[in-house]
Amino acid sequence: MKKLFWALGLLLLLTACGQREEAVEGNLILTNYAPESISQVSVEYAGGSLLSEAAIADTQLCSFSLPEEAALTYTVSFETAEGETVRETFTGSFAAGETVYLRADREDGSWRLDYDSVS
Repeated sequence: MKKLFWALGLLLLLTACGQREEAVEGNLILTNYAPESISQVSVEYAGGSLLSEAAIADTQLCSFSLPEEAALTYTVSFETAEGETVRETFTGSFAAGETVYLRADREDGSWRLDYDSVS
């Protein structure tokens, strides 16, 4: 019985770790640090726009491939489960394979969208 318990525990642990692994492709990475889901993540920039309809929550990622430019101004927005739209404009460098990391988080009941310190 103990062996079965340990085997089941190990299986659950490995399964939980596997759910966190996500393929990250792109040079703009948005991580949702709030337990609440966000969806309809969009990026608008001169010359185009990108959209991800999938909901993400609890340290899940959403990635986009933006043009490789040194000073690209872009606007990121997402919708919350409450129907609120959060929008912020940034200027970043995507030249020479650089990646920009952003974070969505909920603090004191308010959503915020800012640069992430992860690099």
